[in-house]
Amino acid sequence: MTSRTAWRWCAAAGLVAFICSWAFGRIPGLVACGPTGGLGPILAFEFVRSPADVAALFGSEPCTATLVAAQKSGLLLDGLGFIPSYTAFLILGAIAAGGQGRTRIAVIAALIVAGVSDQIEGGLLYAILRDLPGTRALIGPLWWAVHVKFALLALGTMGISEGIVRGRPVRRLFAAFIGPGSFFALVGLISAQAGWMMIGFTIAWVALLLAALTASFAPSLFVARAAPPPDPATPSA
Repeated sequence: MTSRTAWRWCAAAGLVAFICSWAFGRIPGLVACGPTGGLGPILAFEFVRSPADVAALFGSEPCTATLVAAQKSGLLLDGLGFIPSYTAFLILGAIAAGGQGRTRIAVIAALIVAGVSDQIEGGLLYAILRDLPGTRALIGPLWWAVHVKFALLALGTMGISEGIVRGRPVRRLFAAFIGPGSFFALVGLISAQAGWMMIGFTIAWVALLLAALTASFAPSLFVARAAPPPDPATPSA
């Protein structure tokens, strides 16, 4: 796959991912029934720490049933649309960006594990929805799935930035948003500031999408830095 082809597929997958992200906000009834700590209802559900947190988020009837149905719709959109599209978006971005062979392989592996963790997270959330407010046996693994997912997504996006920064000034301009944005996301995760984390991901991923669109239509701007020529051979008698 050529770099231009990879960028085009990256842009296509990114557009699908952003459409899915927009669609989450259009799910009927997706409104929290209780406190969310300033987070959206989906993110607040992902970051619950106990059955008491779940019970508070889902409140009482008739709001509970409405929110359960909306969260199930969100999980369906997530599992069938958002997770596959954003995983493809990032992996294709890593392929298109280039970079060192081992680093690129490590980045792609991290992104695959992040996508798998997200699917596991979805299964755990669905199990909690079936029997509210869930149990410690479900919420414990949920914590790991959520944190592994976000940590690897942040690290993988930083790896993409490292590949993009090698080349012409336009590439470095996009990398200047992708790298710090993903670092900001990681800091937000570590400091338990999920809202700030999502701002970091938004900055990084919007910049990556714009980079992919630019590279698709103006590939000459995204020519990677050429490798240095080999040292001349030492003359021998």
